[in-house]
Amino acid sequence: MNQDVHKENLEKPGVGTAHYIGIIEIADYDGLAALHGPASALLLLDEFHRRMTSWVRPIDQSKILKDGRFLVSLSGVADDAQLQLAAAKLERLFSQPCELMGISSPIGYHAGFCLHKGDQSTSEKTLLHCRIALRQARKAALPMQIFQQEFQVGIDDESRLVDELEQALERGEFRLYYQVKIHTGYRTAIGAEALMRWHCPNKKVMMPGQFIDVAERHGVIRPMTWWVLKSAIARLSKWPEALGISVNVPPSLLLDDEIITVLEDALAIYSVAPERLTLEITENLMISDYEQLMLRLNKLHQMGVRISIDDFGTGYSSLAQFRSLPAHELKIDKGFVMTMLDSDKDLAIVKAVIGLARNFGMRVVAEGVEDEATAKVLSELGADQLQGFFFDKALPVEDFEKRYVN
Repeated sequence: MNQDVHKENLEKPGVGTAHYIGIIEIADYDGLAALHGPASALLLLDEFHRRMTSWVRPIDQSKILKDGRFLVSLSGVADDAQLQLAAAKLERLFSQPCELMGISSPIGYHAGFCLHKGDQSTSEKTLLHCRIALRQARKAALPMQIFQQEFQVGIDDESRLVDELEQALERGEFRLYYQVKIHTGYRTAIGAEALMRWHCPNKKVMMPGQFIDVAERHGVIRPMTWWVLKSAIARLSKWPEALGISVNVPPSLLLDDEIITVLEDALAIYSVAPERLTLEITENLMISDYEQLMLRLNKLHQMGVRISIDDFGTGYSSLAQFRSLPAHELKIDKGFVMTMLDSDKDLAIVKAVIGLARNFGMRVVAEGVEDEATAKVLSELGADQLQGFFFDKALPVEDFEKRYVN
């Protein structure tokens, strides 16, 4: 499915001639995949590629990208009027629904185009502008957008980062590191928290704080999170059953219908017991979309997946909301743990959180443990699990497994 449709170099449809280059994708592919299932989604992608190939003329050049999008170079199409004629033909091709295992489903598209001057040195910039236009089309729910300079005003750096994130995901530059979680009483490893790192082409390793906010604003966080969940579950299948993995889930994606399908498919494919996976959500999520949140959390609870309330004590949820949450774990924010020996108020908060968890039948994880004295007090207070630099930093999977698995 990722093969080249034509082998010619896309940058040379005619040396020195201006022409439009475009990137086209299925509209809401993830939503259609969730609705119809993975098998039908593959058929849908094949049909999308078939229609795109039939649209391309013999003098044009095209390529199916690794992420399933379609890259096209329209030879001789050098002004907006000509492009609009080509777009009208494309719209007619997608006006007919697609038959998926006996079910008729509409199939839409988003396209981002940019005029390329035929100069080899500007090809990367042209593709960046195509992606910016594609994001604008997706954001405005339009079939097509042509790149306009105003799209880029004030967003050059951020747009470039979004483009780099999408390419990093395609090239497999993200890695999961694992920070051990320790049983308080036995001081043995009971699992780990999966933490993302970006191994850039320049050999620099970027921490999540450097790119997660941008990924969330531009929707890249969705495929990134699905990759994290699938990767963590695949890793669990290689570990002893006594070990578990926790994964942070952005609030917007916990309310995304697709998360159920992603989890069910991955757990089934790798034959992993759902209770070995813990999803960490922030307490602030409970402020809005409460009814929808409860429906989703109850569904996850029924599946057997564990739910942890992360950074507990920093949000503003009411106890009335909290008492109804089908959560299994409270994770005390490290800001309280790291200062609890020096601050009576922070120590009181830690004691209160542990007491609250006990009354609700939840286990307690304390993160930010950086010395033996803190670990000892947390053990005396009744925390179940400890996590922090005192035990270990987040490690690449090979190092983690040598130390705690093999």
